[in-house]
Amino acid sequence: MDNIRVLDAGIDVSGVQTQLKMYSDDWGAQNKLEGTENLVDKWGFPQVNAGVLQLVMGVAPPGQYVGDTEMCKPTPAFNNYTELWKILQTYGFDGLSRCGFLSLPVGGEVGTHIDTGTYYHTRDRYHLSIQGKYEYHVGDESIVIEPGMLVWFNNKLPHGAKNVGDDVRITFVFDIKRT
Repeated sequence: MDNIRVLDAGIDVSGVQTQLKMYSDDWGAQNKLEGTENLVDKWGFPQVNAGVLQLVMGVAPPGQYVGDTEMCKPTPAFNNYTELWKILQTYGFDGLSRCGFLSLPVGGEVGTHIDTGTYYHTRDRYHLSIQGKYEYHVGDESIVIEPGMLVWFNNKLPHGAKNVGDDVRITFVFDIKRT
């Protein structure tokens, strides 16, 4: 496959799962930052029945589309996920940009979309699956992702997901600046 690549599978994510339970109040931490606003309403992004726990979020000056800015800001939850940072260091990920956990209920879907804006021109997108099983499609390629899988995908093409498992899907989505 050209647009989805499994970088590794069988990664032990139990420590991350434990920290997610320990800090369950972190979901929505980005809403606790001063000056944040609902981008779904402002920019017309599709409404998705998914939970969001951003650890580093994009920020933009008033009137500027967040996808066209390089500015990023850690959320109050950033320092709570030391087990996650250990995993990412193991794989040599440097230049971490925007990142966060996304949950998706059983049977839930993230509709097909393309990530737009100049921010994405210099970044690669990855998923580290934490819990649940989901089908991911990019262009005309698809794969079933299970906990402990680390994947890269081309988010400049149409992509989306469907939870095909029996549990809530939780995945860590992160961007790495290309060097």
